Amino acid sequence: MVKNRLSNYEKYLYAFMDLVIFDLVLFINFKVTFGSLNGLFQTKYGVLLLFVNFAWLLAFLIIDSIVDNRRIRTSRALWDFLRSFLLNLLFTLSFIALLNIQYNREFLLGSYLIFFFTGAIARVIARQYVKSYREKGYNFRRMVVVGINDFSQDFVKEISSRKDYGYRFMGYFDLDDISEVTELDGSYDHVDNIYNFLLENRIDEVYISMPTKSSFHIKALIKFCHLNFIKVNFLNETIHALSNRSVYLNVDYNGLTPIVSLAKEPLEVTSNRFLKRVFDLVFSTLVLVLIFPWLLPIVGLLIKLESKGPIFFKQQRSGINYSPFGCYKFRTMRVNALSDKKQATKDDPRITKIGSFLRKSSIDELPQFINVFLGDMSVVGPRPHMLEHTRMYAKLISPFVVRHWVKPGITGLAQAKGYRGETKEVKQMLDRVKMDVFYIQHWSLFLDARIIWKTVVNMLTLQKTGF
Repeated sequence: MVKNRLSNYEKYLYAFMDLVIFDLVLFINFKVTFGSLNGLFQTKYGVLLLFVNFAWLLAFLIIDSIVDNRRIRTSRALWDFLRSFLLNLLFTLSFIALLNIQYNREFLLGSYLIFFFTGAIARVIARQYVKSYREKGYNFRRMVVVGINDFSQDFVKEISSRKDYGYRFMGYFDLDDISEVTELDGSYDHVDNIYNFLLENRIDEVYISMPTKSSFHIKALIKFCHLNFIKVNFLNETIHALSNRSVYLNVDYNGLTPIVSLAKEPLEVTSNRFLKRVFDLVFSTLVLVLIFPWLLPIVGLLIKLESKGPIFFKQQRSGINYSPFGCYKFRTMRVNALSDKKQATKDDPRITKIGSFLRKSSIDELPQFINVFLGDMSVVGPRPHMLEHTRMYAKLISPFVVRHWVKPGITGLAQAKGYRGETKEVKQMLDRVKMDVFYIQHWSLFLDARIIWKTVVNMLTLQKTGF
């Protein structure tokens, strides 16, 4: 009897769980909004319910979630959920617009908001439960390693120590004679004996440590595994070393020849840039509509009472690809001729009393949400510098150019970590640049949300410490 070792059942269980939660939210919110479930399937809302279910399955398939990967982090599983959620929302809004059907906005907005939070929480709880279940010795996958070297042995030790992955190591196989192998953590056998072993022990996965001494044995082994539904993985020390240095890799093909190349940065991907821009537009609109109307008169009056000059200060700064743009701030200094050249320092006599408070609380940066709305900046990203400082640091710090691959931000990882204020030494700027480069290489909406949260906490507590 053929076993289905490569079944994606776990992935579809997550999709089913999401659908059940989504439908429960829709049903409950419908009853709360309209007072009864009567006529739900006889009205336009019945059509919407059916379409939403179809759209969720379609979005889930398009995203091709890897939530069933035992080794991925929970944050990656949440990222897959968020992408499916946004794609489903796009499908639903397009459906409503095309058919020109009027639905209760409170019902729609409430349903999606509730599902977003309950679905994400359920995804986290489900993954934690599965991890705990595997730690107890259940739902495991049997694995063997072909090729004995320091790297493959380190891999076995690492994966065996992570009980929550649910792997059971069954032994090594190699071409070498057993008498030549010493101090080996695990059983050993010759690769010629692997075929019967794989079937008798119902092995689920084979890990081949590259390079190996015989391509003939490897080709035969791969073919055998495919015929018997055994997953084949490859271990490569060079690729692993690159990954540990935050270099992302991508596998492409030239005909039948696989080519491992450096992968794109996350924000080089069009869909990621689109998601970040949508987030920026929504976030900046909320700030400009909900906060600015009442904050502007208060801050503006205090600025005017203390010193003459405009409420806003507009300064040319370096944006994406070094393109200059006018960056807005609340004015925190007395009007002076050096504002575009000289960086503010501690106890700078140009800074007003209200300006000092605005700087410590970061309120002076709030007008930059105008820049975010206009598309010059992002909510989160490397902080923009004066043109003069950009030219100077680009000569002194080689990775400085990398931070201009993306839009500058109102706040960033460096600021959330406590790297703010005056930079007296080049090393201080280098530390910030390292944080900016790390952010660009590891970008995700989850990371953006974490940075925003930490920034808000720092603003409320006037702290400069990192997380």
